[in-house]
Amino acid sequence: MKTYLKYLYVALFGVCIIYESFSQPFSLDETFQSSYIFRNYYDNNEVGAINKVIELEDGSLRLSGGFFDPFNPNRGASILKLSSIGGYDPSFFFPGYGGSIKTFRYQDYLYLIGQSGTTNRLDIQTGALDSVFWYNKNSSNWDGTINNMFLFPNGDFLLSGWVTYHYGLPDAIGSAIARIDKDGFYDTTFHHDADGPIGEFLKYDTNRVLITGTFEAYDFVPRYRAARIFNDGSIDTSFHSIYTGGSSLRPLYIQPDGKIIMGGAFYIQGFDKIIAIARLHPDGSLDSTFNNFNNVQSELGLLQNITAWELEYYVNTCCPTPNNKYLFGGGFRYCQGKYRGRIVLTNYNGFLDTTVFTGSGIDSALGYPSDYGYGIATIIPAQNEKYYVAGRFSGLNGQMVEPIIRLNPHDHVGIEEQTEEHGLMICPNPARDKINIKSNRNIEEIEIYNLEGQLLQITKPNKIEESIDVSTLPPGYYFIRATGRDEVFVRKFVVVR
Repeated sequence: MKTYLKYLYVALFGVCIIYESFSQPFSLDETFQSSYIFRNYYDNNEVGAINKVIELEDGSLRLSGGFFDPFNPNRGASILKLSSIGGYDPSFFFPGYGGSIKTFRYQDYLYLIGQSGTTNRLDIQTGALDSVFWYNKNSSNWDGTINNMFLFPNGDFLLSGWVTYHYGLPDAIGSAIARIDKDGFYDTTFHHDADGPIGEFLKYDTNRVLITGTFEAYDFVPRYRAARIFNDGSIDTSFHSIYTGGSSLRPLYIQPDGKIIMGGAFYIQGFDKIIAIARLHPDGSLDSTFNNFNNVQSELGLLQNITAWELEYYVNTCCPTPNNKYLFGGGFRYCQGKYRGRIVLTNYNGFLDTTVFTGSGIDSALGYPSDYGYGIATIIPAQNEKYYVAGRFSGLNGQMVEPIIRLNPHDHVGIEEQTEEHGLMICPNPARDKINIKSNRNIEEIEIYNLEGQLLQITKPNKIEESIDVSTLPPGYYFIRATGRDEVFVRKFVVVR
């Protein structure tokens, strides 16, 4: 515990004094650096996965997923708090046991769905469990294996998965969808169901909700894998599904005109290849003005067959930008014939903006033999028109990062030299034998720390660049603390063998 807190202090101190600089559009915002090191619960040499990011009014973040607990090596972490510059707050912590948790915000609460499908509610500031909700849930006698949640403005919510009323009793009933009131009581007046799992919810307007999954009918009305329902649970028969199969389908964004952007990896009527992004008219028909058939692809182009393991096709998230464009993220690496490392910018009609994300993009910087499972789970707008990007990754354009980064806004203009002038560059990273450190300002002292906060090396170059031998350092993560006349920078780097 003491060594971890010591490392935490070093990391937080460094993060707090990093200097903001101008840079190219969507470049890495160096003023945000996570001091929490995300690791996989089952293998601490691999990066952990973040599936949801919630930004509060004070700029702090609540992250959910599945990662290693630094305070207890025998358990995992599920929900944690970072400050607006990435500082880890150990006072807010919710444990997990290797599984990935989903979170949803309602006012001062966080609802959570665990890997086993259990549902609970926490205080959003302290992380403490809400005993009133837990008591009402038990007294109402419902439970089950829950997949997802949709929150209404009054705090009531829909649950999908397999929700069981009279849980554990002989007269128990189960359904693919159920409604729970804001206090945790099962709504016995809700009588609607699908004939298969519902995976995703998305608010369509104030009265309706889009649902997708692997069902073929809702309330006995044929709707293959996609439907729109009213808030009371009844089906909106004006929406029709054009889907015929695939391994993933999710509603990503509703435009102000009611058109729907869908993502995943799916088939549609009249087309025999997998597509990953499509735009629909409000009635569910395909919008031909959108670039539906030439977006995400494999290295060889569009595929006719796809399995659940071919992650280079998946699109998981869509975030609109103020200039009427879209950021898409997922597991893909090619889009419209161009290499794009799991993130792209398109115009309003889905055509690629070739001026951004031209590097290697989101990737693994840890030298793994396979990049299976890597990608972006979510992109959300941050304050000051920036963007949080999170998922399971450890590199951005070859630079080592944690799987939560913040990007500068689209109109954040400047040139590469300005980033270098006000910052500190380390290459290569990861490194084997040496690292090269460069700045456009004089570097008076360089210190290297390990993760326990122990000072390992001191160099006093008194110049703008220096080469440091790291061949004697064991493989792992380290911090560099570089001091100039008026500034101090802290950067992470990794040594591999």
